[in-house]
Amino acid sequence: VKVDKVLGGFSPSVLYSKNGKVAVAPVLLDEEEMKESNFGKMPVIKDVSEKSIRRFIATNLPPPLDLPLLAEINNNTDRKGGGSKLRPIDLMSGLGLVGAWADFEQESRVSWKRYDTQPASLLFEKAGITDALYEEMVSPLLHVLPMCPAYDCSAAAALSCFHVFALQSRGAFDVRWCRGSISEKIFDLWQHQLEQRGVSIRGGSRVASIKKNDDGKYDISLDSMNEKTENSLIENCDAVVLAVGAVAAGKLAASSPALSSLDATKDFDKLRGVTCVAVRLFLKPHPTITSGLKGGLHDKTQLPPEFAKAMIDSPIAVCGAGIGGIEELRETGFCIYDLQRMHDEFSVDHYALHIDKEDQVSVLEIDFYRADSFVNCQNDVIVSLALEAVSSALGTASKIDQSGIVDSTILRAKNAVSHFSPNSALYSPDVKLDKGLYCCGDWVDRTGHASWSTEKSVVTARQAANALSADFRLANSQCDVIPAAKDTPQLTALRKSAKLLRTLLPLETLPPSPWVFAKQFLSRHV
Repeated sequence: VKVDKVLGGFSPSVLYSKNGKVAVAPVLLDEEEMKESNFGKMPVIKDVSEKSIRRFIATNLPPPLDLPLLAEINNNTDRKGGGSKLRPIDLMSGLGLVGAWADFEQESRVSWKRYDTQPASLLFEKAGITDALYEEMVSPLLHVLPMCPAYDCSAAAALSCFHVFALQSRGAFDVRWCRGSISEKIFDLWQHQLEQRGVSIRGGSRVASIKKNDDGKYDISLDSMNEKTENSLIENCDAVVLAVGAVAAGKLAASSPALSSLDATKDFDKLRGVTCVAVRLFLKPHPTITSGLKGGLHDKTQLPPEFAKAMIDSPIAVCGAGIGGIEELRETGFCIYDLQRMHDEFSVDHYALHIDKEDQVSVLEIDFYRADSFVNCQNDVIVSLALEAVSSALGTASKIDQSGIVDSTILRAKNAVSHFSPNSALYSPDVKLDKGLYCCGDWVDRTGHASWSTEKSVVTARQAANALSADFRLANSQCDVIPAAKDTPQLTALRKSAKLLRTLLPLETLPPSPWVFAKQFLSRHV
């Protein structure tokens, strides 16, 4: 595929806490700066505007110091639901995490063992960040990135996640979103390409068990979820790659003699998952088209104007837990997407050329993370909750009327997303379980390649393919992995200092910030 036909441009992200809009995280590297001919060169001041000067200064600072300088912090408390309470002292308290950030090495088993046993809540306590910074920025990001509260997230996972998504290099927080359905834009084309090569894809079938036969090969039993398709057995497989989630892997290991007998799978039953619910609402288009909106692939929407203007900076709203005081959202983060501004097929301009007026809809998607409290509710209850969540997060005076919903789809994914709780890395296997048995996913090889989410899944898939190719002496396998981004010079210097301190003053637990250390020292000697 051609990347620009699949992905839109870089979009800013708007962060919301339970108190309202917190900040607009800007695009740190635009398309021009991403070009190889410009990347890494000294920036120039294009004009004397405040934005240009701030960008010039930020580009000469190491991440993450550039992000607060460019982020548009919202301190407006006039709107319903209030606004951010962040002060400069709150942002500065975030520097308390620098020690742990420098001490924790992304691809070190020793670092993971040291930090993974501790909850992220202890990490932030040791760092001495203010309550306001935690409530307004840290907690919301935890609820949408590793998708769990600090007490149920390992310190290693929090540091690794924040490093990969925001801190490791300039522009790490920048996102390009798919211009349409990922299935249509990527996976359907991939499936077609595989089938052209002779690969048989058993859609609607689930692996029930894996057994090793007398010839040393693998027999796979399938359960069909399609009533018209009988259950079947795939016999004499040379190799098996498990491309499944952590909880699914645990269930499969329990029912598969070929897996349950391995030391590498003995702790699979301890792996946990995060439950997610995705709600897509197809709405009657508002007669007023709101245009001139920022941050998206398209600048127009047919959402009610009040909602369109609330999302003027970006078609994506990133929302922490506790929004609107709604009990079901007490530990649930979510994201709101205006798909008319993100997907070509729903765009106002596409409608004007190709879609009859009576068939036009505006499309809003709300994805909830850690949604255990309502995943089993009826569809209409979840739709109502989604509408309440949107209006509470955006601070609109009214809620979208359910009578304006033309259609809706709800996807429930119970325990389907990897949960990086304390000690979870201890149960994470390498990509090779045994000769002929391999696994991949974002829960695999946590102490290895410093990547997350989809990228980590792709990386471990290629590593599994590489291990398989080596075991079976396959030639011409193209499964190289691009190394993770190198540390910046500033971070490299900090890491050297952290290693020196570790040798001179070994710490039993996580390193405190200087002000927390001083407070602890004085409290013991006063």
